[in-house]
Amino acid sequence: MMSPTEFFKTLSDATRLRCLFLLSQCKSLCVCDFMEILDAPQSRISRHFKYLRDAGLVTDERKDQWVHYRINPELAPQWRDMLKQNMNHIRGQQPFVDDLARLKVYLERGCC
Repeated sequence: MMSPTEFFKTLSDATRLRCLFLLSQCKSLCVCDFMEILDAPQSRISRHFKYLRDAGLVTDERKDQWVHYRINPELAPQWRDMLKQNMNHIRGQQPFVDDLARLKVYLERGCC
């Protein structure tokens, strides 16, 4: 089971926090979605998702050439609740406001 220190250490990186925020708004997203919305290279996104996956916060599924991520459905309830509270708290702050706006435009346009 993840310790509080591990949980908050995982959330302490801005890119990982932004990725988790975006996942909290959708069922799943693929690497290309994060690359577009966060304007970040694939290597950077993948590195952060390896950290999130190793911590047990996300799961991944390969679909053709892309890897799709989602918040781990088996995440312990206390961590799921804590994550939800944190995501609700940051929703109105930058850069999350801009990320959410880009996500909406991106999904309306259609992704990979």
